[in-house]
Amino acid sequence: MRPPRAPNRGAGGGYGIRGLSNPLSWLVLLTVLAIGRCEGPAAARDDGPTLLVKPDSSIVPADTRVSFFCRADGNPIPTVVWRRNGDPISDSRFTTKTLTNGLSTLRIDPVELSDNNLTISCTADNGVGSPIKAEAVLTVLGYEQLPSGFPEIEAHPVLKSVEQGRTAYVTCRVKGNPRPRVLWLRDLMPIDIRSNNRYSVSTLGNPGALMIQQAREDDQGKYECVARNEHGVIHSKPAHIYVK
Repeated sequence: MRPPRAPNRGAGGGYGIRGLSNPLSWLVLLTVLAIGRCEGPAAARDDGPTLLVKPDSSIVPADTRVSFFCRADGNPIPTVVWRRNGDPISDSRFTTKTLTNGLSTLRIDPVELSDNNLTISCTADNGVGSPIKAEAVLTVLGYEQLPSGFPEIEAHPVLKSVEQGRTAYVTCRVKGNPRPRVLWLRDLMPIDIRSNNRYSVSTLGNPGALMIQQAREDDQGKYECVARNEHGVIHSKPAHIYVK
């Protein structure tokens, strides 16, 4: 079964159903990731590109980092190209990573005040029909400009080594008003928590912490938590998790 085509971009911007500017839509992002796991053999006919996940406009503090996500679908799977203000990306602060299922990440690290009002675009093209593009705007604030309630990371993930088959707890404690939602990344890519029952995120006690049950070697990687509410988004410091 191929995943359903994304709904049209709405007034809320971002991806399909209102866009990632709504923190609740991170649940939609994870649902799209889960749907992708259910794909069967590709249809015999060619299928033009669509964007199941579109980059979302983000507000971040200077000297932090930010991630934009884009997922393309089509037959064949489209190539994803990121641009800044319509130009190819050559700045070493910008890193892109794309998986074979069409999910792609653009990371800017560090974000600078000069990046304020930068337009980020994601274009999908597979040679069938016309390429399709989505855009997002990056707003960068100095720390003195951050509004009350902006997300904060109170406890960052730390380097950890865990034995195979044991449970790993990865720290991330967040605060903000309204209470931020938390997305976890491993090696820059969103972790598909909704379709992997070995992973869960705490909502009580230590809200935001990640629990990995029955740890396996392929759980190794660099982990980050990302907190977002209506005021903006903040990334934690990354930490390596090793499984031995």
